[in-house]
Amino acid sequence: MLGASRASIEDLRGALDAIYADPSQRDGLAAAGTGVLTVLDAADDERALRDLWADHATPEAVKDGVLEQLFGERIPRLSRDVAKQVVAARWSNDGDMMDSLEEAGASLVLMSAEADGRLDRVEEELFRFGRAVDANADLQMALTDPATDGSTKAGIVSALLDGRSELVTEELLVHTAAHLRGRRIQAAITALSALAATRRDRVVAEVIAATELDEDQKRRLAAALSKIQGRTVQLNVTVDPAVIGGIQVQVGDEVIDGTLATRLQQARRRLAG
Repeated sequence: MLGASRASIEDLRGALDAIYADPSQRDGLAAAGTGVLTVLDAADDERALRDLWADHATPEAVKDGVLEQLFGERIPRLSRDVAKQVVAARWSNDGDMMDSLEEAGASLVLMSAEADGRLDRVEEELFRFGRAVDANADLQMALTDPATDGSTKAGIVSALLDGRSELVTEELLVHTAAHLRGRRIQAAITALSALAATRRDRVVAEVIAATELDEDQKRRLAAALSKIQGRTVQLNVTVDPAVIGGIQVQVGDEVIDGTLATRLQQARRRLAG
């Protein structure tokens, strides 16, 4: 996000942190998150609604009035308050507004897991589901194919997770599958995992290694990356024998590729002139 969107998302995150810090709000976090995602669904389905809420020239009172008229008591007051903050803010484009609505809704749902001491498990389940999608080309196609409607994709994810994960995990993944908005499913799930990690004030480092790292190796790698990032880094390790040796580490958009396979490719290019 750039420009106006960057300032708006930081304000939103600060407001969400304040909500979590208020003990009186804890019991309603899950329902509030679901309510915000319901607002997102409506804006995703109706282009005119999305355009109205993203329009800088539309008065805030008009945006609020439309939101109240559409949802009223159908969603909790907290959901409406958070959604109103999003649609009242300035965004560089409507895509940033939609992403921020999604982040707000998902954050509130994750906060409910955090308050109940279940965030670790949810985070792990999100990561594992993402790896399962990566490993299954047919599943990737089914969940990304633009010809398949969102409800069908949601049904696929729901059937896969049925009773096998936390309800928070299932809600977030089912909603994401139904509302990709042009994203690849793997990218959308990675964003969810990163959001869960952020709730624990951690950065996610995606690590690809030829063999499983032992606990001492993980500890030393996490410590080194944490020092570089200035925040606690969580490792999500995937074993891929194709890298031959060494590791590849990705933190956000930054990639550190120390794999032997990459070094061999670089050597071949140099020899080829």
